[in-house]
Amino acid sequence: MLIIKFRSGGLVNKAHIDIEVFTSSLCSNCQRASFVVGQLLEETEFESVTWSEVDVVAEIDYAVALGVLATPAIAIGGELVFSALPSKQQLRDAIHHYLSRRRSIDE
Repeated sequence: MLIIKFRSGGLVNKAHIDIEVFTSSLCSNCQRASFVVGQLLEETEFESVTWSEVDVVAEIDYAVALGVLATPAIAIGGELVFSALPSKQQLRDAIHHYLSRRRSIDE
């Protein structure tokens, strides 16, 4: 299982979520997707978010179970959210949505 975990910093709180970036070695946009996610999560508002890079070849069953059909793909909180490289703003909005949803569940 090849999953590389990255923490954006700070302490994990109740509203913690995981982001998974599904990549493959033949994907030209995968490196960019990982860069955008890593860069965005450097912002202090996302201190409760961790992310990992998932190699679809090594984790094909898991990727298929989530519905990943192409790379890059991004899952947030165990749900496939983007099946292509989103803009930084689209990703920011999606993270905010999942964080607020998680906070309402935890209350």
